[in-house]
Amino acid sequence: MRAKRHISFKAAAGLVFALALGRIAGAREFPGDALLSHLKPQGLLNDFASILDATQREAIATVLKDLEAKATAQLAVVTLDSLEGGQIDDFAVKLFKRWGIGQKGKDNGVLLLVALKDRKARIEVGYGLEPVLPDALAGRILDEELFPAFRKERYADGLLAAARRIAGIVERNEPARKGAEGFPWGPDAPAWLGWALPLFLGVFVGLGAFFLGAGLGARVAFLILWGAGFGGIPLGMAALASRAAFTGLGLFGLALLALGFVTGRKNPKSFRQGGRRRSYGYSSSSAWIWGATSGRSSGGGWSSGGFSSGGGGGFGGGSSGGGGASGGW
Repeated sequence: MRAKRHISFKAAAGLVFALALGRIAGAREFPGDALLSHLKPQGLLNDFASILDATQREAIATVLKDLEAKATAQLAVVTLDSLEGGQIDDFAVKLFKRWGIGQKGKDNGVLLLVALKDRKARIEVGYGLEPVLPDALAGRILDEELFPAFRKERYADGLLAAARRIAGIVERNEPARKGAEGFPWGPDAPAWLGWALPLFLGVFVGLGAFFLGAGLGARVAFLILWGAGFGGIPLGMAALASRAAFTGLGLFGLALLALGFVTGRKNPKSFRQGGRRRSYGYSSSSAWIWGATSGRSSGGGWSSGGFSSGGGGGFGGGSSGGGGASGGW
């Protein structure tokens, strides 16, 4: 009988101890939780760090309201002085859940969070928008739109540029294609791939553009077709990869095309030597060279068979699964 009482006493003591530990653990706060509990949404734009003037707030708020009106998606912008010891990723997830950004069931919310003194920012993406705004693309927006402006202390410009780009992507509501906003490798790929592939494509674009220009200058149609294909295909690949790569390689190609045209115009015979062996049907310096089966072009010009002349602020209960990207400037 005493043994049973002894066992019951030990069990009760253990239960009390376990409850006490649970209470202590439940009462424990992580860094930043106190701040989180005091943040109340003031609308889609929440400038708690007070870094925006009235005009700047209106410009950014207009982008956020237009997005909600057009796509029913909610983009919340939040600026803080500091996370007060918290981690940006954890804080963003908790704030997103606490406010319920986006519509319940659609989970079409995005949070752009900036902690000024910590020099950290994060884009947190709701479940429903992860196919449209994947982690790698969110990271590119921070790197290309937000951080460059923030390094120059142009906070309003950075927030406005990032908000506009996010809004544009969400409004299209198209799943991000591989390479549509970046080259087709993952965020963990080696950094040297970012410049190696454009450099590799640039070799083909440059050669193709040069011979295209040389063909125009020397009036050799074969070189025009060959150069357009040899340089055009890699340039098209660059266009699918990113606008920056396409623009850079396009300008490079134009420069090589001009150089090739001048070279072909000054020394056309060097590009027509094959005609003497009848490989291009060469006949005179003023005629167009069309190919192995072509003869002389009439009048030394374009052949008739070839080229022709000529509001609110309330959120809807959305949730996120930790998708997005963060970093510092």
